[in-house]
Amino acid sequence: MKVTVRILAMIALLALVVSAPALAQSTGQKPPATPAQPPAKQPGTPAQQPGTPAAAPADQPPAPPVNPEEEAAYKAFLETKDQAMAAKLGEEFIQKYPQTRYAEFTYTKLAQFYLSLQQLDKLAVVGEKALALNPDNMDVLTIMCWTTARGTRADALDAMQKYEKAEKYGRRAVELLTALQKPEPLTEEQFQKTRDEGLSMAHSGLGVVLWRRQLFAEAATEFEQAVKLTANPDPTDHFLHGFVLKATKRYADASEAFGRCAAIPGQFQDTCKKEQADTKKLAETTLAPPKP
Repeated sequence: MKVTVRILAMIALLALVVSAPALAQSTGQKPPATPAQPPAKQPGTPAQQPGTPAAAPADQPPAPPVNPEEEAAYKAFLETKDQAMAAKLGEEFIQKYPQTRYAEFTYTKLAQFYLSLQQLDKLAVVGEKALALNPDNMDVLTIMCWTTARGTRADALDAMQKYEKAEKYGRRAVELLTALQKPEPLTEEQFQKTRDEGLSMAHSGLGVVLWRRQLFAEAATEFEQAVKLTANPDPTDHFLHGFVLKATKRYADASEAFGRCAAIPGQFQDTCKKEQADTKKLAETTLAPPKP
C-alpha cells in the first residue's frame, strides 16, 4: 500500500494541531490558547485534542505528577526525527509508562509513524489502543478507516466485519472533521487544508468500502469528495471513481475520471488511458442516465 503525498501532508499538518499542547506540557511551557469548545458530550464535537492528557473522572483521584524520567523519555520521543527510531522510542515509552497521561497522543503518533512506514499490523494495534482511550480521536479514525478499507482483501474470511469497522471509523471521522473548529496554532489556510485532507482520506476509505459492497452509486459520491478535497489526488481514487461511474453507466463522467487518472504516472496509467477511450466511446453511443 503506497502512502501518498497528500496523506503525508495531512499527517504533518495534523501534528501541528495535536503536538502543541502535549509538547508544552512536557517542557513546562504554556500552550497557546484555543477557542472555547462545546461540552465534550455534545454530538459531533470531539471531547479533546488527542495530544491533551485526559482529565481524571470525578470519582477517581487525579493522576500522579509525571516524574522527570518520564518527562525526558516523552520529550525524546516527540523530538526524534527519524520515524523508525521515534516509533521504537514510543513503544518503549508506553511499555515503561503504561498509565502515562500521554498515552493517547503516543498511540496517535505511533499510528502516524506506522502508516508512513507501511507497517499496517502494528498500526492496527496502536490505533485500536488510541481509540479505546478516545473513540473520537479524529486522526486515528481517519487513518484506521483508510488503511482498514484498503488493506482488507475482499476474499478474507473477516472482510465484511473489517469493512463495517472501516465504515464506522470513516463516518465518525467525517462527522468530527466537519464540526471541527480552528485551533489557534493554525492559520485559516492551514486549518482548511488540514481538515480537507483528512476529509478526503476518510471519503476515500468509505468509497473503497462501498465499492467492495458493490454500492457503486454511493461509492461514486464518496470518491468524488475524496478527489475534490485534496490538492494531491490519489490515482487509486481516480481509478476507482472511474470504475464505479462506469458501473452506473455514467460513461462521460467515468471518462473524465479515467482521464485524470491517466494524467498521473504510475501503475494505473496505461489501464486508465484505455478505460478513458472506452468510456468516451460508450458516452458517445449510449444514452446517459440522469445524474443522482
